[in-house]
Amino acid sequence: MTIEEYEIQSEQIADRLMATIEGVDRYQDDIIASQSQFVEDVGHDRQDHPWQYWHWNGTIVLADDAAITPEQAADHMAQLLEDEGWTAREPDLREIVGKYDYDLPSGQDGATWYVGITFRRDEPPAPQKLDVEVVSPSTDSTAADS
Repeated sequence: MTIEEYEIQSEQIADRLMATIEGVDRYQDDIIASQSQFVEDVGHDRQDHPWQYWHWNGTIVLADDAAITPEQAADHMAQLLEDEGWTAREPDLREIVGKYDYDLPSGQDGATWYVGITFRRDEPPAPQKLDVEVVSPSTDSTAADS
């Protein structure tokens, strides 16, 4: 697959995740970054190994009086991923911060998609923050040229 195809799929995954909390009041606009990044292979330069992956990042800050907490928002997203067949890693749940990690095989040489959902358990008025990332499998960036 090309990096452009991974971009489209990353955006679709992110859209489905964000739809699970549509209508939940926000403190501010969501901060979204979506870009390709090079995979730096140790001992080789980019000319020899021009692999890329697509990385989508979202930071959501819920309003103090939102109908759900960041942890509940993360649970909604996690349920969607599980319903779609993603494999959960062991959750990292600490007193203040929690993180859910999910993988989905792409069917290409054991490559996998990754989704990470991190939430904070701060009491208002502290920001009610949730971070989401979607990472595609890597691909040879020259695939589009062939």
